[in-house]
This record gives sequence, C-alpha cells and structure tokens, in this order.
Amino acid sequence: MDGDLDGRYRLLELIGTGGMGRVWRAEDTLLRRTVAVKEMVTPSSPRLAAQAVREARAAARLDHPGVVKVYDVGRSWIVMEYVPSRSLHQVVRDDGPLAPREAARIGLGMLAALRAAHAAGVLHRDVKPDNVLLAADGRVVLTDFGLASLDSGGEDGPDPRLGSPSYIAPERLLEREAGVPGDLWSLGATLYSAVEGRAPFARDDGGTALRALLSDPPHRPVRSGRLAGLLLALLAKDPADRPTTDEVETRLRAVLRPKSRRRRVAVALLLLPLAGAAGVVLAPHRSVPAPAPAPSSFTALMSYAQDACGGAAPQPVTAAGDRVPAGLPDGWVWTRDPSGFALAVPPGWRRSMDGNEVCFSDPGGRRALRVNVSPVVTRQPLAYWQGREKASLARGDLPGYQRISMGVLLLKGGGADWEYTWRPDSRTVRHERRVLVAAGSRSYLLRWTVADPDWAATTGVQRRMVELFEGTS
Repeated sequence: MDGDLDGRYRLLELIGTGGMGRVWRAEDTLLRRTVAVKEMVTPSSPRLAAQAVREARAAARLDHPGVVKVYDVGRSWIVMEYVPSRSLHQVVRDDGPLAPREAARIGLGMLAALRAAHAAGVLHRDVKPDNVLLAADGRVVLTDFGLASLDSGGEDGPDPRLGSPSYIAPERLLEREAGVPGDLWSLGATLYSAVEGRAPFARDDGGTALRALLSDPPHRPVRSGRLAGLLLALLAKDPADRPTTDEVETRLRAVLRPKSRRRRVAVALLLLPLAGAAGVVLAPHRSVPAPAPAPSSFTALMSYAQDACGGAAPQPVTAAGDRVPAGLPDGWVWTRDPSGFALAVPPGWRRSMDGNEVCFSDPGGRRALRVNVSPVVTRQPLAYWQGREKASLARGDLPGYQRISMGVLLLKGGGADWEYTWRPDSRTVRHERRVLVAAGSRSYLLRWTVADPDWAATTGVQRRMVELFEGTS
C-alpha cells in the first residue's frame, strides 16, 4: 500500500506490523487530522473483507476512551483513531517487567474497556500485550478487534482458535463456548506477562506450550507480589472457577492500596457530570514526601464512632413513583431529592443534611454517600489536581502524604483522578480518592465514605449508586 488511499488518506509512516496486517500513521486530507490505517496484508478476498467489516463493526459499537475508535473501513483496510503510544509488549521488552502496582493500574484500564465491550455484546478474543496501548496522555487503550465475536448473529465469526497461542483461553483452544471468562483469562495472561516478563505457560516450542496451557499449572509467579493470587485465579482452566469482572476490579484496586497495620479510613470523592458516572484509568505515580502537619477543613474527615453522615438526624428516604429506572436492584428505593437530583439507595438507607450537603447512609451509619453541586470547571483536569497536590503539600494539609495514583479519566469530556493516603494523627491512616470530571458549567460532587476494612466489600454498592445517579440542569 503506497501513496494515497481511497483518494483521501495519505500514508506517512509505517508504525507497526503483525501476522495479519500493517499499521500506518496517515493524514486524513479531508478532515485534516492524523489517523491510523490498518492494512490487511494477505491477498484480498471475501473472507478478508468480512474480517475488516467485523472488526470495524465491533469497535464502532463502543464509545469508550479505552477502545480505539474506528472512522472508516474498506475492503482490506480500516481507518482508526491515531493514539501516540507504546504497546504493553514494547514497554516490557524495552524497559523490563512492570511492578505489580503498575500492572494493576494498567489492568484496571483494560478491564474498563472490556467491561464496555461486554456490555455492548462484544467479546474481544485477542487480548494480549501487543493489543494494549499505553498512550502518551495516560490512557490504557485496547485495540485490534479483528477476532471479536458479536452477539448480533447473521455472520460467521472467526475460528475461535485464531489468536496468539500464549493468550488464548483453554476453552477456546478446545473449541468450546467461550464468553466473558475467556477474555478475563487473556487479561490474566497479559498481566502475568507484564509482571513476570514471560507468558504464564512459556515453553521452548509452541506445541509444548499449548499442551501446558491445557493441562499444566502456570509457572509459579516470582515477581507478582500481591497480584499473584488474582493472576492464578484468572488462569484457572475451568471458566466457572475464575473471578467475575467485579471481583477482578475489587482485587486490582486492593493491589493499588498501600498496606498498613494501622486503622485506616477511606473516602472516594467523585465529581460527576449531569449524565452520571465515568470509568477511571489511573496514570503512573510516585510518592511525594509531605511537610509538617497543619489543620485543614478541606481534608478533614469524620470519626466513625458516630453516623458517617453526621449533621442532622437521618430521616427515611421518600420513594419516587415516576420514571423509576429499569434494572433497579431488589429492595432499592428510587428517590428524587428536593436539592435537584435523583438516585437509588439500598434498603434501609436514610437521608440527612450536613451543611450544604445531602447525605445518605446505611442503617448502621458506616457507609455514606454525600451529594453536593460543585462550581469547579477546568479544561485541564489533570493539571488541576497537580496544582491542588502542590498547594496542599506547601500548606502542610496532608501530613504523612503518600500518593497512590494520579491520572486521566476514561471519559470523552475529560477528567482526572487523584488517590492518596495521609495521617491526621499517629494512629490513623486515611485514604481518599477524588475524581474530577469536566462537565460544562455545572457538576455534582459525590463523596463515598466507608471504613477502610469495608472498602473492598462495598465497591459493588458504590458503583451501582453512582451509575444510577441522575442530575438535573
């Protein structure tokens, strides 16, 4: 493929090659933007054309920053979003194996993209280090849906045994039904390779490696640290023995949290647009030393000896009878708050006011979701958190500060996340996550509060409450 393509795309530079195609950096001369063009290098045929269309259709179903966007498709080429990046394979090859926490960060980005694909009825079926892009803007991007399976029917999918042998789930090699657990197996194999520096069933030749994949346990992890247990669970031969998507997310986040023997309190602050929640991808991080302590009302957290909401006495939540969303969990109450938003709460949760915040808490007062409207607007959300971090440390607001992560959000409008721990006193470690999402002139501030030992067990409730939250303009 040389020169111009279809009279519109000018090929500029070959940036990648693989067994089934090449990828070019190109210019869209009509829209005057840089794009990536994937060229199928095998001779053109109806099967090749069908594969190109299948890949384009699979990616086109997804509107997610963790999935490469498709702009155009031809008989043997696909025009896609150009993502300045290195693949996970290139990073491990050039820089060496990753630390477990960095692999967990990347795993969360991959999982967010896979969750979006599965929700749209798309199975990727070729998750591997070469198909994970670590973008210059901090995103973790999943690419190459050439072997994807769609639930729409009406077309024959690719041979389930195609793909990279080291990263194909056992049930696919045996031509058995392979659903979401198959993609999660490949996720586990990819993260194993990232931290261990080799595939989990690597052998001297391909045939021996495939037999090991089907019948032997993986190589014993030696570099995976706190990630090892999850990786081994994901690589279970029987799909029924693998953790679910939610369980994988919970365990990846647990790897990101620092271990401490001291009592800890965790708080998540989510600044969300009117449409609701957003996924998060975390960027690489470094610990920053903290100056001497000083008081700060902004970062002060409540004691859990009393109700997590504090403020006025909590009252029963009033159920709304109209426009109740479908799929509400059993027993949950849909309520429209006088402050101008709607949300669902689990059974027995109560409402109270604490200053200008509306607070919803569980019957035991250990979990709470606070809601407020925030005027914060910025076109550079990551720079915003970087500035807040610098200012907080300069003022001494965060004694014992340790950054866990800071990075961009997986959201079209842009956003950033900042997660860290700090020590208000010698006996307590507090854990906070703040997420700022660009949302025009108005946003909602949601703050999830729970004692740290309960954090992992409550992530499902937290996610569901945020997903069901509705703001009004």
